[in-house]
Amino acid sequence: MAKTADYNIGEYTFPRGWFVVAESTQIGKKPFNAHYFGQDVVIFRGESGAVAMLEAYCPHMGTHFGKSTSSYIMVANRHIEGDSIRCPFHGWRFGPDGKCNNIPYFDGPIPPKARVHSWPVQERYGLVFCWNDPEGLAPDFDLPDYPEWNDPQWVRWSGLDHLGDLPCHPIEIVDNNSDVAHLHYLHGTKVQYYENEVAGPFLYQRESAQPMIHVDHEAIHLMEQGVTTVSRYTGPGLLTGHFLEAGAAQLIAHTPIDDGVTRLWQCALMKSAKPVIDDEVVATARNFNKMMCYGLLQDAEIWATKRPALQVMQIPTDGPFGQSRIWYSQFYNPRAKAPNIVARVQGVHHVKGMPSAPKIAAE
Repeated sequence: MAKTADYNIGEYTFPRGWFVVAESTQIGKKPFNAHYFGQDVVIFRGESGAVAMLEAYCPHMGTHFGKSTSSYIMVANRHIEGDSIRCPFHGWRFGPDGKCNNIPYFDGPIPPKARVHSWPVQERYGLVFCWNDPEGLAPDFDLPDYPEWNDPQWVRWSGLDHLGDLPCHPIEIVDNNSDVAHLHYLHGTKVQYYENEVAGPFLYQRESAQPMIHVDHEAIHLMEQGVTTVSRYTGPGLLTGHFLEAGAAQLIAHTPIDDGVTRLWQCALMKSAKPVIDDEVVATARNFNKMMCYGLLQDAEIWATKRPALQVMQIPTDGPFGQSRIWYSQFYNPRAKAPNIVARVQGVHHVKGMPSAPKIAAE
């Protein structure tokens, strides 16, 4: 298992960006305990409905905010007050900004160090996203937009498919988005055109492919005639994909758990071919989702068992691994360095011998 320092991509262990941390249905007025970015965290929903994510341990005496089940604070339902959370040991209360805002048995000034790390959180599409930034700055790019989510002609995803906690650095997953050759040899497709583009915090992949082999899977017929795919990384951890002929969209999310360990999810939504959404339409959408899982699990099996590619032995017909890794490195360095890093690889990148995407796919 390789760590960030082994790849020599930047100053920080964990990257700047938006990351999935939970499904909305998992978060209520009892803390949801999790572990991301090398830290134990608690995620909870305040009385206003807003979700917060905090470092898990109270600075007073190190108590975990979410692990007690028998504390009076828990039994009396005083754990969540307003949009704040109380420590189950001594009742110190912390707001969504991580600052202690009440010590119930002390009327003096609250110690300035009585605070824990907090993450900006947004809730969209039935998912909870956090903004991680080693510099502690506000987000400098937005979450990806899914206008299909509010379109009544689209069948929404019903939650995340957890595809594994992988013993690999997320850079190995990002490599996939600039790897044209694996589409043939791993996924069994014939690629008709392919290109990548770097644009600031975004990395695009545009390709069209047709299945070359029969796969015994109930949903494969949805893509039998081939499909044009436009994918985009928004920052280092969220990959959106739109499958134009199929009328479908996918989210692939991967979030660092520890340095060199990554949690992988996916979910997909699909447009109805009928004027109304009935059981048949929902079944088709769920089958498409299963097919997306099938394809990504092919990748996950490789990622979970491969040796780290600290340096890719790249050939011209592989795809632009080097350029995408430079793009990716911007998120592991101070934000002030990002423009110069991106300037080295900004623009469209082609693969030797492979046609570029036509205009309709590039828009």
